[in-house]
Amino acid sequence: MSKEAEVVEQWLKKIETAEKHWESYHSLIKEIREYYKNGKKTNKQNIFWSSVETLKPFLYFKQPIPYVERKEKSIDAVASVACSILEKALTKSIESFDFDGAIKYVRNDFLLSGMGLAYEKYEPSFKTVRQETAEVDGAGNIVIQEVEAEILDNETVKTLYIDPENFIADSDKVGTWEDCTWFAKKIFMTRQEVIDQFGDDVEPYLVIEDEEKDRKKSTLIYEIWDKASKKVLFLSKDCKVKFLKVIEDVFGVDGFFTMPKPIFATQTNDDIVPVPDYSEIKTQLEELDGITQRMRLTMKALKVSGCYDNSFPELATILNKDVTLVSVNDFSKLKDKGGIQGIIDFAPIAQYIETLRALAERRQDLISQIYEITGVSDIMRGNSDPSETATAVTKKTNFGTLRNQDRQNDMQRFITDLFKIKAQIICERYSEDTLMQFADANTPQELAMQAIALLKQDKLRGMTLGIETDTSFNQEGNAQAANEAITLIHTMITNSFQAVSAQPLLLPLYRKMVETIVITLPNARQYESVIDSVFGKIEQQLSQPEPEQPNPEMIKVQQQAQKNQQDFAIKQEQNRIKAEELTFKKQIEDNKLMLTNKEMEMQAALKQQEIAAKGETNENITTGFVRGF
Repeated sequence: MSKEAEVVEQWLKKIETAEKHWESYHSLIKEIREYYKNGKKTNKQNIFWSSVETLKPFLYFKQPIPYVERKEKSIDAVASVACSILEKALTKSIESFDFDGAIKYVRNDFLLSGMGLAYEKYEPSFKTVRQETAEVDGAGNIVIQEVEAEILDNETVKTLYIDPENFIADSDKVGTWEDCTWFAKKIFMTRQEVIDQFGDDVEPYLVIEDEEKDRKKSTLIYEIWDKASKKVLFLSKDCKVKFLKVIEDVFGVDGFFTMPKPIFATQTNDDIVPVPDYSEIKTQLEELDGITQRMRLTMKALKVSGCYDNSFPELATILNKDVTLVSVNDFSKLKDKGGIQGIIDFAPIAQYIETLRALAERRQDLISQIYEITGVSDIMRGNSDPSETATAVTKKTNFGTLRNQDRQNDMQRFITDLFKIKAQIICERYSEDTLMQFADANTPQELAMQAIALLKQDKLRGMTLGIETDTSFNQEGNAQAANEAITLIHTMITNSFQAVSAQPLLLPLYRKMVETIVITLPNARQYESVIDSVFGKIEQQLSQPEPEQPNPEMIKVQQQAQKNQQDFAIKQEQNRIKAEELTFKKQIEDNKLMLTNKEMEMQAALKQQEIAAKGETNENITTGFVRGF
């Protein structure tokens, strides 16, 4: 026997032991599902169905939104971009398939079977393209050839649901999930599907019973996740000499399993097989069904019946109509016998009525017991007594909420763990080109490449991953609480402004108080960056040194110097204006003198012209010809 055959034999024994250990639980799952959907079509009051339907939205009813942020709030551009890329990749991943549907399958199994399971699977897709390749032939010539090649087209990580009926796990002295070293999923395939997935060399090992059965998914394959060897083993009981396939750890997930710790119902620390809620109320449900059946039979027997005097055949059909008058041939005889009461006698029904009353009381008592055991309060079912006080209603609501709060928290833990595993697979398996698509358009390429390198190297180290979800029914109460919180924050800031201004050391205390209130608000994460920014600016402003107060005497000297400077400037301005006035007057005097001189010159010239004109006249008189008389 080969070494691999010995290992296969060991695993077949482990599988056989685990199946015996989980067999009763798997049978119980079938019973619960049959009862829940009323598979036997019995006329019963299905309180179990009602309780489960009430608890469904309490545990999960809205798809969560993942977020990634740094653990340290220090300014680190690379880490900030890395968080943004990973957060967008997670959001894109859950948008690429029906994540909400997978989680609802898990929730339903948890409420019915007592265990919810899901795992993460990396699924790349490829496309075929034609590429040109250059080769050198024997003659040394370069030959260009066109060939088909497969390239990566898309990548995603899907959340897949696991049916608890097809799940087994390590049962060798395993008390808690942390002790579990392996688990296996049962996969049913047709013979051809097995050959297509694992190769033609497994065909000789497949047992063929008949062609009709072979066309159905009758071949059982075990997909085993072994934490010890960090391998995924595919095994069939038909092939006892080798594994169908072995996959090494290629995801690099913490803890190896790509499935988070399941959500369990009732569980003890000596076995991981859970106890469904159905088991806790099975006795009450069976009695309730019996009482309901008896009430139905009693109601059938409860009818008006009796006898009458056949001498009055007209009264045979008197009860067939709602309101009627019957014609009687011998009415006097009817009166003599005491009327209708004297000739008709009815069968007693009082015992039936008492029986129904007793059965109804017992049924109501059983229903109350079932709701008390399951923790479904009247308020959660939308049913209350109008006479109850507001305090009583609040207590009843809180009672039902608190009893199921632990399960609600476990459901959120399960979803968060799924996102953490999904994020680790994204960091490990996604190509750099795919991750680059989730970077902001305005992010420098070099910074984005550094962020992607950080994700590849550190994955989630230094980051916090969480989910934003709303699992509350009391939206009106939440709105009121939010308004009260905002009012309190406003009052606190108003009153603390003066105290912080006087004593800056109080700023961290008031910041912590504000953060404590803000964290109670729905979607509190949206306020974190604003709080960091506001308090950071306040702290920076308060840390700046206050300007020194000048000496009062120095202020007087400076003021006097400033006044003297102003007076000197005024004097200068006055002197400048006076000098301009003197200059202007001098210009006026000079202009007047110039005009006077010019006028004198013009007068002198005019005088000369007059003198010259007179001289010419005298010359004509003295030297001219004088006519004789």
